[in-house]
Amino acid sequence: MTCWSPSEMPSMPSICPRLASSSPSAMNVIIPPKRGDKGSSFNRLVSYISDRGDKPKDDDLVSAAPRQNASRTKKAMFDRLVDYADRNDGDNRAVVITDVFPDGRQRLISGGISCETNCFSWETSAAEMNMVAAQSRRCQDPVYHFILSWRENELPTDAQIFECAEHCIRQLGMEGHQYVTAIHQDTDNTHCHVAVNRVNPITYKAAALWNDADTLQKSCRVLERKYGFIQDNGSWQWGVNDQLVRAPFRYGSAPQGTVPLQVYSNTESLYHYAVREVREKLSELIESREITWRQIHLALHERGLGLREQGEGLVIYDFLRPEGPVVKASSVHPTLTKFRLEAHIGPFEGPPTFEHEEWSYGIFSTYQPAFELRDKDVRFDRRQARAEARLDLKMRYKRYREGWEKPDLHVKDRY
Repeated sequence: MTCWSPSEMPSMPSICPRLASSSPSAMNVIIPPKRGDKGSSFNRLVSYISDRGDKPKDDDLVSAAPRQNASRTKKAMFDRLVDYADRNDGDNRAVVITDVFPDGRQRLISGGISCETNCFSWETSAAEMNMVAAQSRRCQDPVYHFILSWRENELPTDAQIFECAEHCIRQLGMEGHQYVTAIHQDTDNTHCHVAVNRVNPITYKAAALWNDADTLQKSCRVLERKYGFIQDNGSWQWGVNDQLVRAPFRYGSAPQGTVPLQVYSNTESLYHYAVREVREKLSELIESREITWRQIHLALHERGLGLREQGEGLVIYDFLRPEGPVVKASSVHPTLTKFRLEAHIGPFEGPPTFEHEEWSYGIFSTYQPAFELRDKDVRFDRRQARAEARLDLKMRYKRYREGWEKPDLHVKDRY
């Protein structure tokens, strides 16, 4: 059961390395990525939905007529999300209600898709969410969308899937918010889409979803144990006394070429220096949950290192030799990626000016690529010890030969 946050999609490890495996897992929680420009976080989802809905079917005619762009209003967003969830392609589909609960929830079949909602009806669910979302002028991203997915060899019942979705909604602090859930079984993995209105239908206040990926990770561990699903790796795991504890960071191997460099050149690579000097410090900052770009820059600066943008990511470089070799920041610490950090602490900020008069800007150690990696004194002592061992072996062999006498084998008496 792995949590993929907006910064943690399978192709992209939330601020906690979430260490999602790309292999099939017991139960996945996927939160589609949000926009990075502080615009509507739902636009990207709508684009995905619209592209799928606009693809011509086998029996459709493809014409040269220009395609009309889909509306991006709040109302249109909810409408298209609900249409996608129940695979509504514009045809009138029969809705058969299968269960009604005292709290207002109802389960139904819409076009062969098992669905659940706490709105007045499935047909009016989009309109209901539109009206509630319109009451909050500050909330620009009213739709919260996530996906629960199970591996091929696990076949949860519809009731289990709906209960898992409800549990996740409660843990996110949106109990009582309008939602729709639809189960899809048109892929190898059974999965369900959950769309929740962030705006509370009573207070009209939008739910704060900071650290939602971490919350869903905890929910996954609980649901796996409750329903007997296979437990997967994630940012949380069961510890002693049945307590959820944060899983340790999982570090990848050294970049290709860094180990041979140290062996044959007898000099320490920038990667190994950075790991030795700042990895533990960065882990402490991340676990404190009060990390900022300034703190990251200061932690690196103390060890003579710097952090800067390069391409689409971040690299660590030698602060005293900025034109020298660089190392990928995520190889030093898995959380040190631009995409993950920006989702939690805002857009990338460059290093401060590092005024020399400020004591906190001091550099306490530096990377020395010219220094020999192996200590000369230690090497001399070991060489001396080996020489003494060889001399001792020679002396013992000499004494053995001097005291050795050839035994009389009495050869003549044998024949």
